[in-house]
Amino acid sequence: MKKITLLLSFIACVMVAQGQRLLTEDFDYTIGSGIKAAGWLIHGGAGATPDSILVVSGLTFSGYPGSGIGGAASVTGKFADQNKTITSQTSGTVYASFMVKSLASNAAASYFLHFGPTVIGTTFFSRVWVNITGNGLGLGDTAPSNYTPITINSTYLVVLKYDFASKTNSLYVFETMPASEPTTPQATFLEIKGPAAATPTDLGSIALRQGQTTSVANQNVIVDGIRVATSWAALFTSTGLNTPSANNLEVNLVGKKLTVTNSPTSKVEIFSALGAKIQTVELVNGSANLDLSKGLYIVRAGKKAAKIMIQK
Repeated sequence: MKKITLLLSFIACVMVAQGQRLLTEDFDYTIGSGIKAAGWLIHGGAGATPDSILVVSGLTFSGYPGSGIGGAASVTGKFADQNKTITSQTSGTVYASFMVKSLASNAAASYFLHFGPTVIGTTFFSRVWVNITGNGLGLGDTAPSNYTPITINSTYLVVLKYDFASKTNSLYVFETMPASEPTTPQATFLEIKGPAAATPTDLGSIALRQGQTTSVANQNVIVDGIRVATSWAALFTSTGLNTPSANNLEVNLVGKKLTVTNSPTSKVEIFSALGAKIQTVELVNGSANLDLSKGLYIVRAGKKAAKIMIQK
C-alpha cells in the first residue's frame, strides 16, 4: 500500500509539472464542411457566404503529434472570424502549437491566429501575422517590421507562448521537430497596449481570423493540428514525456516503441495511471516494444520513473 501511495504521489507531481493540455484540434471533419459545426464560434463576419472556415486536406510535419490526422482549416477567405474556447487561464504560461502552410502572397499583411478572452468580442491578444508576400511570419498588435522567413507551400510548426508574469508573447517557427523549448524565440512582443488597449487577464479562447481588403482576402494560409497547453511538454505528449529531475527516467516513445536512456536496470515496470502494475518489460539495447492500449502509464526502474502516453 505504501508503494502504491508513493507512486500515485509521484504521478500527481509529474502531471502538475507536465502542465495541462487545454485543447487538441486536428480538424478531423468531413472535407468541405465548416468548422462552425465543430464548435468554432463566429465572432466576426456572421452572415457571410460561406459563414464558416472550411475544412481542407490536412498537413503533415514529421514528429508532431497532430501530423496527418484529419483535415485542416482553410484560412483563405474574407469573413468568418472564428474561435474555440478553452479553460480560462489567468496566470502562468499558455502555449499554442500548430502547423501552418502559406499558399500565396496576400492583399496585405494580416494576422490569422490569436488568443482572446473567454468571450472574445473584439479583444485579441498574441497576434500571429503573415506578411504581404506570404513568405514570413511575425508577431505584434500591428503589422511587425520583421518577419521570420518561410517558404510558400512548405509546412512549418509554430509555437506561440504568452507569459502572464512578464506580459510577453514569444513566437517560435520550426522546420524540423524541436527536442525541447529553445532559449531564444524568433520574435517577442510585450502585450501592454494593443488596439483594444487591454493587457490579458483572461486567456479563454484561440481564434482564426480572416481579414479582407475590399473583396480580396488578406491571407492565404492553411492551419492544422492546434494544441493549447500550460507547458511546452504538454503540447507534445507523445514524445516528450518526462520533466527534468534526477528521479526521472529519460524516455522517448515513438508509436509503441519505448526507449530509455538512463535506466539503472535492464527491466522496467509499467503501471497504470491508478498505480496498478501492468507488466515488467525487458529492455534490449535500451528499447522495448509495448503492447498496451491507449492511455496514460508510468514507467519505473528502481527509484526513477516517467510518464508516457499511448495515443493509438
